[in-house]
Amino acid sequence: MSRLDVARDEVLAHPLHRACELELLHAGEGTSELRFQVNDFTANPLGALHGGILYALMDVACFFAAVPSLQDNQAPVTVETHNSVLRAAQKGESVILRGKADRIGRTLAAMRAEAYAVNKDGEERLIATGSVTKSILTLKD
Repeated sequence: MSRLDVARDEVLAHPLHRACELELLHAGEGTSELRFQVNDFTANPLGALHGGILYALMDVACFFAAVPSLQDNQAPVTVETHNSVLRAAQKGESVILRGKADRIGRTLAAMRAEAYAVNKDGEERLIATGSVTKSILTLKD
């Protein structure tokens, strides 16, 4: 089983990610794409996507963009994140998260994420952007 397969199984099994019904659509060298729905669990009291859920899942998109570029004994761990919400996603819409690695070095990875709300007609609109710095840890056996 590849490092990506192990990471996918472990990360998507996290209780928060399961509750959000997070799906990994793609993870490749420096890119990722994930999807979830705005529903009763992921919405705030006003019926829009909760910001904390959005920030957490944008970080996961960056994680999956980094993992395929790492060795089996390495793990990307977040040390800094910055997010900007541009507009709301409403209940019933799905959200696509796209992670991208700007640079993955020996000890740090500079990442970014974008979140898009997708309406019932399949039209996407950008709802948030973010940057994430990850420390590349070497795991001991």
